[in-house]
Amino acid sequence: MPSPTKFPPSFWSYLQAHPDESIAAIVRVQTLSPEMERAAMDAGCRVRRRLTLIPSLAVDASGRALMALSDHPHVTRIEPDQDIRAF
Repeated sequence: MPSPTKFPPSFWSYLQAHPDESIAAIVRVQTLSPEMERAAMDAGCRVRRRLTLIPSLAVDASGRALMALSDHPHVTRIEPDQDIRAF
């Protein structure tokens, strides 16, 4: 069962409404590892980058795949991949 607490509420609602849409997301994990990347790919994600400062994977995936990946015990958070600007 997907874990809605691992998503920002508005992102969770968006994924539920658009389960088949391709979405760029950041998947925060406890530790980056080949096994975690394989789990993401097995869930249906395409890994674009590995982010090491905060252990994360930048992925492209359907909403359905992201919701499935949230079940993995080493996934701590899934957020939309967005531009961040400092003012």
